[in-house]
Amino acid sequence: MKKRLKRKVLIYSLPFLVPLLIILSFFSLFAASDDESSSADANINDPQVQTAQIIWDRVLEEGGTKEGAAALLGNNQVESQLQPSVIQSHASFDEKKAMDASLGGYAFGLAQWDSGRRVNLLNYAKSEKKAWTDAQLQVEFMFEHDGSDADLLKKLVKGKDLNQTTEAIMRKWERAGATDSLSQRQAYAKYWFDTMTSGTSGGSSGGITPDVPAGWKLDKPINTSGYLATSYAYKQCTWFTWNRARDFGITFGMYMGNGADWQNQAGYTVTTTPTLHSAVSFSGGQSVGGQWNADPTYGHVAFVEAIHSDGSVLISQSGTGFSTEYTFQVLTKAQASQYHYVIGK
Repeated sequence: MKKRLKRKVLIYSLPFLVPLLIILSFFSLFAASDDESSSADANINDPQVQTAQIIWDRVLEEGGTKEGAAALLGNNQVESQLQPSVIQSHASFDEKKAMDASLGGYAFGLAQWDSGRRVNLLNYAKSEKKAWTDAQLQVEFMFEHDGSDADLLKKLVKGKDLNQTTEAIMRKWERAGATDSLSQRQAYAKYWFDTMTSGTSGGSSGGITPDVPAGWKLDKPINTSGYLATSYAYKQCTWFTWNRARDFGITFGMYMGNGADWQNQAGYTVTTTPTLHSAVSFSGGQSVGGQWNADPTYGHVAFVEAIHSDGSVLISQSGTGFSTEYTFQVLTKAQASQYHYVIGK
């Protein structure tokens, strides 16, 4: 199974104040900046927040834990960006294909149900005389009408360890093909746990976002339309960092290796002092801002977009584990001091 949006938040009434505050805090994190790319690539909006609340509430109703609810949200976000109308690869709806249980690679909905599970979802929607794109219907399907997988999900969301539960849902219930997305699923799960329990995201390190975080600004907007994919494959961390450096007239070699290798390349100044517009190289398995871990073999590399007076650092990054083309992440001063910064030419 697989995988701007500004809207005014309506103030309803006092009984709805608490969920409203959650939505408002979420929007403050993803508030649009002056950067053109932040609105162009935003993939979190009001309907998605509402969908997240539906899933969260249902998990708790089923006796699941808050960790279990966040773990399910982290998985659903990577699968569909919490958009119930999503069809795999943004394909259009084709009734004949959709009802062919033997057809794979044509996944639907929040959890990107495919093949027989996709057909079951559509049949359930028809029996309820509702659109299959209805978020409430899909959540009901998850827990009551997805065959043995519904019972499995009810058990999995009772997990008490956030990362372990996220992985269990990915492997056992989602049965995701792209398991290299685990770190991203876990990062999103942490974001949702923090957001739903305290109205904050990721503590002082700020979490992983598709938009420039509030309080930060880019020196130049990001436009990947002209980014080259020659020696570095599209949407790899090396592809993005190499091209982003070019935006500033900074050159790195076309054969720097994997992300972890950048800090060991001859001919480049490498320092543990955060440096503006440098490449930050993470060793294999190294924690990236306490949010996720770099690949144990290949490591990771990102681009330093900005540095605040308190020593915190804004990085931009890409990678196959991320659901968007690139993301932003804030590192605290203490976290930033643990990494190697490669100065381009």
